[in-house]
Amino acid sequence: MTKWSLFFEFMCSYVKIFFRIFYKHIQSYGKENIPHKKPMIFAGNHQNALMDPAAILLTNPNQSVFLTRADIFNNPILLKIFTSFKMLPVYRIRDGADNLKNNERIFNKSVEILEAKMSVALFPEATHTDKRRLRPLKKAVPRIAFMAEDKNDFNLDLQIVPVGIYYEDYIHSNSNLFINYGKPINIKEFKELYAENKQKAYNAFKVKLEKALVTLIIHIEDEENYNLYEKVRVFYRSFMLQKLDLKRKNPHNNFKADKKTIELMHQFYSHDANNIEELDIKFNAFNKTSEKLGIETSAFVKNRFSILLRAFLYLVGLPIFIFGLINNYLYFYIVHKFVAKIKDKQFHASIKFGITVFASPILYLIHALILYAITGNGQWAIIYFVSLPITALFANRYRYAWKKYRLDFRLWRISMFNKSEYTKFIEQQNDLIELLNKVMGK
Repeated sequence: MTKWSLFFEFMCSYVKIFFRIFYKHIQSYGKENIPHKKPMIFAGNHQNALMDPAAILLTNPNQSVFLTRADIFNNPILLKIFTSFKMLPVYRIRDGADNLKNNERIFNKSVEILEAKMSVALFPEATHTDKRRLRPLKKAVPRIAFMAEDKNDFNLDLQIVPVGIYYEDYIHSNSNLFINYGKPINIKEFKELYAENKQKAYNAFKVKLEKALVTLIIHIEDEENYNLYEKVRVFYRSFMLQKLDLKRKNPHNNFKADKKTIELMHQFYSHDANNIEELDIKFNAFNKTSEKLGIETSAFVKNRFSILLRAFLYLVGLPIFIFGLINNYLYFYIVHKFVAKIKDKQFHASIKFGITVFASPILYLIHALILYAITGNGQWAIIYFVSLPITALFANRYRYAWKKYRLDFRLWRISMFNKSEYTKFIEQQNDLIELLNKVMGK
C-alpha cells in the first residue's frame, strides 16, 4: 500500500465509468488545493456510506489508502474487495473493546504510507449521518497526523486536505454530486504547541479542521428546526440562484445557492426578534396544500408548449424504455431485493452502485450468451450485450424524468381546470416567497 499500484489504477478507471453514469452530474472544485508529491491526509465529511470514499478516490489523481469502519470487513468477499481498493479497517468501541488495540497497527501502517509520500483518507466524524451538518470530530486524524510528524521530527511536511461532499439526493441514482476540496492544513504549524502540550495541539488542530470543513459543506446548525431548513433549502434554490446571478443549474452552483440560503436563514433567525414559528406555520400550510394536490412545494407551472413537447418526447422514447425495462428486469429486481434488506438508508446508494459495478456485467454477459445459444449469431449477441447497459441507463433516466413530468403535468392541469385550488396554491406560494425574500435580505 506504500507504492503506486497498476491494479488499483485499473480498478479505479473501471469503477469510475460506472460512477460517472450512476450520478447525473458530478463536479469537483478546488483540486488545485491538493498538494503535489507530498504526504497528505484527505479528511472529508461523512454523509453516504461507501459512496463517500468513492467520491474522494475517483475525483483526484492520488492513490489514497482509505481508513474506514471495521464492521464492513466482516464478510470474506468484501474483505478481499476492500483490501484490493487499498482500504484498511478502523475499530470503534462498538466493534468491541478488545479490537481497539488493532488500531495501533493500522495507525502505524498509515504513518508508513505517509512517510512514502502517499496519501491516506478517512472521515474525522467516524460515522455517517443522514443530516446535512458536521458532527463532532474524533481523534483519528490528529492522532495519525501528529504520530507521523513526531516520528519524523516535524520534517515530513504533512498536509491535511479538508473535503466537503454534497449530495443533492443521498439514496437515488440520477442525482447530482459535488466534491469540494479545501486549502490544506500544514501540521507543522502546530509544532510548538505540540511540544508544549499534545492535547492542546490535538484540540487546536480539530478546531481548525472543523472550521475548514464547515465552509465546504451544507451545515445546518439548528437541530430543532432542521427539517424546516432542509425544506426551505430545496424550495428557495431557484430564487437564490437568481439572487446570486448563477444562471446554470449545475452541482457547484446548486451547492452555493443552498449554502447561502442556510447561512442567511441562520443569521436572520439567530436574532430573538425574528420568530421562526411564522415561517414554520406558513410552510406547513403550503405543504398541506401541495400534498392535497399531489404536487411538490417547489413546483412551478410550465407553459403549454413545454408540457406538450415533453409528452411527445416521452412517447417517442417509450419503446426504448420498455426494451430497457424488460431486458434489465433481473438487474432491477436484484437491486430492489438487496436494498429492501438494508435498514440504514445511507447504504442504499452503495448497494445499488456495488451491484451495478460488479454484478451487472456478469448478468449482461449471461443474457448475451443465452441469445447466442438460441440464435447462433455472434454479431447479434454482441449488439445485444452492448445495448443492455445503454438501455438500462435510458430506462433509469426515463423513469426519474417521467416522475417529474407527471408532477409538472398535474400542476399544469390544475392551473387549467381547477382555478380555485390553483389560486390558493399560488397565493400561499407567493406569501411564502415574500417572507423568505425578507429573510434572505432581498
